[in-house]
Amino acid sequence: MKNLLLLGLLLGAELCPAEVFKCRSADGSVAYGQQSCPAGSRALEMESHPFSVIEQNDGGQAAKRYREQLREWADKRDKNQQADAKTEQRERSAQRKKWLAEREHCRRLDAKRAALDAKLRRGQPLQEAERVKLRLAKVEDQMQDRACHLYKEG
Repeated sequence: MKNLLLLGLLLGAELCPAEVFKCRSADGSVAYGQQSCPAGSRALEMESHPFSVIEQNDGGQAAKRYREQLREWADKRDKNQQADAKTEQRERSAQRKKWLAEREHCRRLDAKRAALDAKLRRGQPLQEAERVKLRLAKVEDQMQDRACHLYKEG
């Protein structure tokens, strides 16, 4: 339905072209209108300007300058995009290294916790068992502080 309406408007515009007249009245004022100049006024020639913002009489120099500016802008944009990509890749690499180091630290803490747990199960004298329990609690606190549960596999 919308397409038919749009088609009708376009066809209507083609059938009703508008013409503009430029007239100078007897007192010297200039008037524009859709009807021919009234009696007592003189028709003036309309200046036709190209629709391009680039001047037509410069031998194409403005177009060349425009293309060169466009090329420079595109080159600058590409360089910025490449620099942004390199920066992003460096940041990802640094984050990955940090993550791997943290995972390795958590693995060491987990191995230490397992060794202390095994030592505690072997049956130690009471004083030694208390020392092992304190060390085990300290290691578990470190693991919790570092969020080692995030680095567990499987």
